[in-house]
Amino acid sequence: MATDQTSEQPSSGTDPTAGRASSQSDDMKDFVLQAAGTQLAAMSAFVRFWAGWAESANTYTQGLGEELARVRAGTEDDTAGRVADLTRAYVRSVVDLPVAAARQFVAEVERTEEASGGKTRKGPRTRSARVKV
Repeated sequence: MATDQTSEQPSSGTDPTAGRASSQSDDMKDFVLQAAGTQLAAMSAFVRFWAGWAESANTYTQGLGEELARVRAGTEDDTAGRVADLTRAYVRSVVDLPVAAARQFVAEVERTEEASGGKTRKGPRTRSARVKV
């Protein structure tokens, strides 16, 4: 009687592809969490920028309104100087807004990375594009 010999290997109880699938699943989960954290950081920075702009614009328009009321009331001593000071303060605060938003973004991203235990970044950052000069 002939015996049917197959190349079956003894089962050790574990599927070698299961570990790979689990690793890919974990990698995908890490990627999605990192993307969500980056999106949240971007939205937070966006909100900070526009909230700062609205606050600065509100302060500026209130100051201009007070100056206009002084001119209408006839007490216009050094109106031009006060308007220039208001404008200077407004422009200075608006110029600082992108820096504050960028700091907010970086802080949020770092906090997300710390919360994940640093699992999101594997290895040093490398630059994939080069600028031609």
